[in-house]
Amino acid sequence: MKKLIIPFLFVLTLVGCGNTYPNDVAVYKFDTAVIQYEFTGSLEGEATLYLRGDQKALYKTLAGKSSLELDLGETGYIVDMNKTTAVKVENADYARLKDMNATEQEVFLVKKALGLKDSADDPEPITKKVIAGQTCNVYMINNIGSACVWNGIALEIEVTIQDITNRQVAISVQENTEVPDIKFELPANVIVK
Repeated sequence: MKKLIIPFLFVLTLVGCGNTYPNDVAVYKFDTAVIQYEFTGSLEGEATLYLRGDQKALYKTLAGKSSLELDLGETGYIVDMNKTTAVKVENADYARLKDMNATEQEVFLVKKALGLKDSADDPEPITKKVIAGQTCNVYMINNIGSACVWNGIALEIEVTIQDITNRQVAISVQENTEVPDIKFELPANVIVK
């Protein structure tokens, strides 16, 4: 089984705080959430993140390529929706989060969102900002950009490298809304390799 490695630009680790759904980690103050994102810059597209208890499903389309990242607790899947293939992965972060208290979990998730190593000093926010109706803490990313993080979830990431600015921003955040079971299932036509 391969270890889950997700690119820096969209690091989102599953944790939850619901009474209704299975939940072994607890950093969120909601049972479910649906977050819609827009990407601009050299990578244009959109994504929708579904959170429910210990489950996360990230559906995204960037530059015409569609993918799905499913985190179902200790295991997950990375799916190429265009090729209808998937790889089963181990979610090593989930096992680590289970051994942390809520404060440690949030610091861990902020470091992940900023692309920092575990050994890095705890980041300090430079200001606050409202994105999609949610107040989040703004952090600098290695002098190349910033990230706005709410409950350990990056609602905005803006990075400029060689005069090219890429931006991921939440355009809608819905808390405690109905999330269908099918969002956390592999599509029937997908083959796991």
